[in-house]
Amino acid sequence: MEWRDLSLAASPNELTAALIEGIEALPEAFVLYDDQDRMIICNEQYRRLYPLVADMMKPGMRFSDVVHESVARGVFQIDEDSKTWAERRISFHQAGIGFFEQHLSDGRWIQVSERRTAFGGTTSIRADITVLKERERDLRAARAKAETEATARTAFIAKVGHELRNPLNVILGIAQILAGEALPKRQRALIDSLVGASRAMRDVLNDVLDIAKVQSGQVDIRLESIETKPFVQEMVNIARTMTAQKGLAMRSRIETTLPDRMVTDPRRLRQILFNLLGNAVKYTPSGSITLACSLRSPSGGQDVLDISVTDSGPGISPRLTDRVLQPYARQREHVTAGVEGLGLGLSISEELAAAIGARLGIEPGPRGGTRAWITIPIGAAGEPGHPRVMPAARQGLRPGPPLNILVIDDEQTNLIVADALLQRLGHSVTTARDGQEGMRALRAGCYDAVLLDISMPEISGIEIARRIAAEKLGGPGFAIIAMTGNVMPEDIKAYLAAGFTGFIEKPVEFDDLGELLVSVRRDLAGHGVLGPGERVRFPRAESARAFDRTPLDRMVADIGHDSVASIVATGIVTFGQTIEMLASEDGEALERLLHKVHAVAGLLGLDELARSARRDERNASSLSPEQRDDLKDALAKAIVQIKLYALDLEVTAPPD
Repeated sequence: MEWRDLSLAASPNELTAALIEGIEALPEAFVLYDDQDRMIICNEQYRRLYPLVADMMKPGMRFSDVVHESVARGVFQIDEDSKTWAERRISFHQAGIGFFEQHLSDGRWIQVSERRTAFGGTTSIRADITVLKERERDLRAARAKAETEATARTAFIAKVGHELRNPLNVILGIAQILAGEALPKRQRALIDSLVGASRAMRDVLNDVLDIAKVQSGQVDIRLESIETKPFVQEMVNIARTMTAQKGLAMRSRIETTLPDRMVTDPRRLRQILFNLLGNAVKYTPSGSITLACSLRSPSGGQDVLDISVTDSGPGISPRLTDRVLQPYARQREHVTAGVEGLGLGLSISEELAAAIGARLGIEPGPRGGTRAWITIPIGAAGEPGHPRVMPAARQGLRPGPPLNILVIDDEQTNLIVADALLQRLGHSVTTARDGQEGMRALRAGCYDAVLLDISMPEISGIEIARRIAAEKLGGPGFAIIAMTGNVMPEDIKAYLAAGFTGFIEKPVEFDDLGELLVSVRRDLAGHGVLGPGERVRFPRAESARAFDRTPLDRMVADIGHDSVASIVATGIVTFGQTIEMLASEDGEALERLLHKVHAVAGLLGLDELARSARRDERNASSLSPEQRDDLKDALAKAIVQIKLYALDLEVTAPPD
């Protein structure tokens, strides 16, 4: 009888034979027990799986007998009492919902799946997964090795970072001190270039510390409203200094129609442009470098800033324009010519550009050479008709009351720089060259704050913080601030756990130091008012790419690309306006904007931001500084997230 007729006219014996033949053909082991746990049938694969007890694999054999005999004959690798293991195995079998693994004494691994049948029996499928387990073992070993290497690499980077930060702190500190002096125009330009280059060096160092995050697409972003023209002029000054050192001509083409302000991350944008300029100078043996900056208004779209760096070097092949954005990619001509470098700059720059909502590219120059460009949406702050308000932290330093500050650092040059910067900020300064001297000063004097280096001989900064707490030095409101080059996340956790109020990283930025110390003051009750948002001055931001785009993708399917593009662009503008308004005291205007944020964020799928806006909308006039800072951070993160989505949609236009 043909197989296609069995289901219609086969006898019970024929169906049974067909069923047995099908079970025997299975590549996996199969066994079926009745409601009394007696074996009904098993296939040959099942017997081969357990050769030491294959003689027991026959109808009528009870499962419990098979288990106990398997234990007695040493079928399994058992790392506990054998009786306990057998009882637990029988109970698991009787539950009939098992999915687990067995390790046999011959080294093989078996995956077991057991299910209860409708008549109360148990059916089981078993497969040899030894190869998979070996792969898993190899992967675990490889992961452990990679983690060990990553730990060693992190420790190395942290050590090198600390050693570089100390001299760089002196360079930037002295440059900032000189920048505050009355200087002739020529010297002023040189000092401004030195400050800008020092900051760029600091940013390079920070990027080295964050290289793992950059490579995984996780980049720390701090958006703020900045003055466009001074920023561009700073980059022109840096470019002039770099080209002059190599004997290259420098040309700048800066349009006069640039917006007054733009919303971006100046640190990241500075790093991108520094990389582009550095590459242009490095790969141009002679000739010129041109830095151009212009405002562009796409048809019906949001204004963007176009910045390009064009050199007269050997140029780049059109087929390599994408490849050079990959890590360690360098042209053969550069290697042959002995040009140094690892080829990381452009790769990092592309990651940073995407993180701040910009686009970066490289192409052959119009008349030879290479042209690198970046296009940056200027954000709500640069648009006509919108208030041009700096975030509160950058509206100029409020001097606040002068503080009596103790600085402890084992590097004399660092003490000189800190003393000069703090005195320029109007504070009274005492310095100590090591932990012992610092502890004597703390016990003898009365200070509002202590700035502590961490890596010092004899007594570390962390140990000093612990002794301050143990001896109850400093009094109420006393601030302990780490001033250090050790700023890896685990370092920061250790500082806070030891009792530090906050930290500032070397090289020290004058404005950041001033801003931090403004918050170190006393209220009428004598308590410090350094809030949670100020405990860590430079927190590692959550990845801007951690964004569920599903709601927006669904909207594209439901209402169309153009409609979603308008909603996304509206969100960018609305969130930027709200960041600016949070720096003002106009409660009614802020309430209206938060109401709009609630609606737009809900449409975009930013549920947490929508809930925060709804909550704060009711109390817009009475938000605390900490609440405003938290909301600014959430809005800034949302702007980056939807800018990235807007780039994917090729959207830069707000609705008309």
